[in-house]
Amino acid sequence: MKISNPLVPIIAIIILISLTLSLSGCWDRREPDVLGFITMAAFDIKPDSGLFRVIVQVANPLGEEGGQQEGGGGGGKKPPFWVVEATGHTIYEAIKNLEVLSSRKLVWTHNEAVLFSEELSRKGIRRVLDFLDREREPRPTARPFVVQGDVRRLLEADFPLEETGATAVSKQLFSIRLERSVLPDVESLRILFHHLAAPGLELILPRIAVLEQEGKDREKSGRINPARISGAAVFRGDRLVGFLDDRETSGYLWLKGDVSRATLVLKCPGSEEELLTVEVFESDAKLEPKIEGDRVRFKASIRAESSIQEFACRDLPLEEEFINSLNRRMAIVIRNEIAMSLEKARELEADVFGLGNIIYRTRPRDWKRLEEKWEEIFPAVMVDIEVEAVIRRYGLVLEPIKIR
Repeated sequence: MKISNPLVPIIAIIILISLTLSLSGCWDRREPDVLGFITMAAFDIKPDSGLFRVIVQVANPLGEEGGQQEGGGGGGKKPPFWVVEATGHTIYEAIKNLEVLSSRKLVWTHNEAVLFSEELSRKGIRRVLDFLDREREPRPTARPFVVQGDVRRLLEADFPLEETGATAVSKQLFSIRLERSVLPDVESLRILFHHLAAPGLELILPRIAVLEQEGKDREKSGRINPARISGAAVFRGDRLVGFLDDRETSGYLWLKGDVSRATLVLKCPGSEEELLTVEVFESDAKLEPKIEGDRVRFKASIRAESSIQEFACRDLPLEEEFINSLNRRMAIVIRNEIAMSLEKARELEADVFGLGNIIYRTRPRDWKRLEEKWEEIFPAVMVDIEVEAVIRRYGLVLEPIKIR
């Protein structure tokens, strides 16, 4: 049969070549059985030598599987992870030095958490951030933390409800942020890099305190969680300058308008020895700058709505005077937490609230004039705090339980 179109043979050859190429494997394909997946990484510095220290938790594919014991007996359990560390003059050298200690190629695509030791954080984390930003493997969704205590012990710790520490700290951060307002809003490396790049905004990270275990021979059901995640680490540039406790961190979140849920304990009106508990379920914040020359003042308007979760007062009168008293007490607690947070930030000379960033976004001409002097101006910035607190709900009962 005669082919009238001369392009048909050429097209057929192209299709055959394409099919042949599609049957071959990827040139850089790496089989899973030669890879070791890093689930959590910690960065530290050795004070005596100044060498960088990189410690990683690697998922163990043989974890909890039976293996032959030395005596040839029954299988023994292996932990679900392996912890290994190396040092180097640079972060990258230390990471490459890890490779010779592992039987598998270590990859960062499954890393869930990044830990900065307090020692390294005080000297500066710029070198670590450069690696995390420059390399293609590290996940931008990894959770960043500053650790007080031995970072290696945290990576080796046995968490009661999770197989690996990486999963444990990631889930714990999520649950705490969901239930209580005691952690800053920097939940990923992506947000961390945004904070560093934003004018007039200093970096703030969640804090982990490594806790001492109470005896190695204690049963698993009685072991405590080896990490307490609460409070915040405050940076100036890339250097750690101090910490905020739980209440100061709550004040930071009130001023940022990032309180999703908060628990407040108040004294009962007319019965100061009794306490009641309210839970905030909705809040917002508005900040307005007032600038005269180099003098900067902000008006902060905070609004919070809550419900009564526990009531130990003698009775629950619904008169307007009683309700107003509860609202005022709630507003005072919120105002005090904001004032504590502002005082600590001024002391550390770190604008973690982003007051300068508000000026940058809303008053660009003023910011251009104030930017170079902002570190000196910020500690003197006054904030007028107005809090509107309203208890909306009283639960399913109108009166406390009566006991004969």
